[in-house]
Amino acid sequence: PFLVLMALGANVIAIDLDRAGIWQRIVSIAKKSPGTITFPMKVEQSSCKSDDEFYAACGCNLFTETPRIRDWLVDLYPGKPFAVGSYAYLNGALHVQVSLAMDAICKDLSEKRKASLAYLCTPTDLHVITKEAHEASVEEYKTYSKKPYCMLMKLLGRGKFLKKNAMKPVPGEGGDFYLVDGLSVAQGPNYALAKRMQHWRAVVARSKGSTVSSNIAPATSTVSVVQNRTFAWAYEGMPYFKPYEIFAPETSNAVMSAILFSDLNDPDNASNPKNKLNNPNELFKYGSFNGGAWRCAYTVDSIGEASVFLYFGRVVKPYVSVAVVIGSAIGLKLAGVV
Repeated sequence: PFLVLMALGANVIAIDLDRAGIWQRIVSIAKKSPGTITFPMKVEQSSCKSDDEFYAACGCNLFTETPRIRDWLVDLYPGKPFAVGSYAYLNGALHVQVSLAMDAICKDLSEKRKASLAYLCTPTDLHVITKEAHEASVEEYKTYSKKPYCMLMKLLGRGKFLKKNAMKPVPGEGGDFYLVDGLSVAQGPNYALAKRMQHWRAVVARSKGSTVSSNIAPATSTVSVVQNRTFAWAYEGMPYFKPYEIFAPETSNAVMSAILFSDLNDPDNASNPKNKLNNPNELFKYGSFNGGAWRCAYTVDSIGEASVFLYFGRVVKPYVSVAVVIGSAIGLKLAGVV
């Protein structure tokens, strides 16, 4: 949410890699905004004789300097309210490692200075959902299960494609809990573990009195996602399965920032530890902006192949039409009609 925060005049403490190009961009954005940024440097700012020296001295490394970053943040701006967002992402096992580093920092900040924590959850996870979302998914399944394309894909997939999204409710304190299994095998175990670790910290921190904003963000066409061509193709076809929608990064950032501000300031939100939840996992239930994943007829993990086929169907459609016209013309010519 950096761009949104800067545009709104927020005071941001920025933690990013010690790469001159990164900091040139960050500082440039800050200079053009009403906001302010505070960030770590290897040397005193006054000792930098040029912009190049300044940018080269900015930043830190979450992997190798975790304790130093934690100590710096614990003592920074004493007495001021703190909200810590864990937004770093890397591919593969590195995602788990950087999540561990962020978790170590968040643990101490939440316990030693009662900092608020903020996360962006993924829709591709197992979640407790609302009854309304569950009922909508059931209705969507009734509609889509009768569509010829869906019937064909289920037949071809032999149970792998287009699995029903709505799960049987689980009884518990306060009534039934409704669930959705959004786990995506294609994203791999590292991604699932990294996001699950954030859930654990969110639940623990809230139980100890910290405000926690941890809401599901929708499927978004970020660079880190669409660099995988299979995901990029699937994203083009997924909106066929209404109400599923893929959002642009700018839209997701704006909406998720608004939900974050609400969580930090509205005492009636689930983010407030004083508000009772029947189950800790309901923390991720009420502020969800899941892009239709909860109300879709089929699980996220089972619509990928069908979505890819839909995408390529649209791509080749114009060529098929041209081929049909040419073929018809050749057939008529050979038959002596023209």
